[in-house]
Amino acid sequence: MKIKLLSVFFSLLISVSSIAQGAFTVLSAKGDNLVQKGTEYEPLGPGMKLPVNAKIMLGEGGAAELSNASGSAVNLNTAGIYTMNDVAGNFKADNSGLAQRYLSYVFKEMTADNDGNTSNMSIKGSVERSLEHYGIILFSPESTYFMQKVTTIQWASEAELGACKVQVLNLFDEPIIEQIVTGNDVTLDLSKVKFEEDAIYKLIVVSNTNPNMKSGELILRVPSRKERAQIQQDLIEIDKSKDESSPLYYALMAKFCKVNGLYVDAVTNFEKAMALAPESEMIRIEYDAFLKLLGVK
Repeated sequence: MKIKLLSVFFSLLISVSSIAQGAFTVLSAKGDNLVQKGTEYEPLGPGMKLPVNAKIMLGEGGAAELSNASGSAVNLNTAGIYTMNDVAGNFKADNSGLAQRYLSYVFKEMTADNDGNTSNMSIKGSVERSLEHYGIILFSPESTYFMQKVTTIQWASEAELGACKVQVLNLFDEPIIEQIVTGNDVTLDLSKVKFEEDAIYKLIVVSNTNPNMKSGELILRVPSRKERAQIQQDLIEIDKSKDESSPLYYALMAKFCKVNGLYVDAVTNFEKAMALAPESEMIRIEYDAFLKLLGVK
């Protein structure tokens, strides 16, 4: 009996050790596929160890064969998002319309041209310079595209601010919009202003009680007519799967905004996604990585 118990103990120890090192091992992979481990995406490859919190993302035509801790083979061949927390390997892909569109933007980030207007910010090795500041840290890199609509800008501060003045200026430093707010965000109705195509504007936040506390100058870029048309076309496609009660919808919108350089709108959609699903590890990791690259702790 002692020998049997000892044998069971060692079997469990080996099993737990295997799970700690990697719940699954990739035997083979083909087509469009990625694995999300923490804040990074990587193409899935043979021999890769997958921890229990990893997520596999298969595109159309993608497939993967895994081996679990007990040596059993698991085949994944349906496009969608898989979570490795089911160590038994009884996976069901999230392949809803929202998940499929989310995946399309993940793959678009992976293949984006760094010289284009896509951010590529969540990819390993990619760096976006954070906005310089003097005590007020805007939730954006140094420049962002924006559409003519209501937009919320958020920031963090190193000390109490009190009331703040938010200004949108043209290149001659003439104020186009000016608002006094309290708190750490402002909602701007940009649709009331006639912005020139391809023009560049600046946004700055300054504490009323301490003018030395201010943000850097956030460059607001107006997309060209061609860029706006493409963004609107993509939004029409996304709206076909629109579900405002779904956190994945807002995660998709955040990803869409990142890919198109609409960074301040990405923050707004990440916040909405987190409000609906505060326990979602995937959304939290994406948002944390995004804020980290913006220089926000």
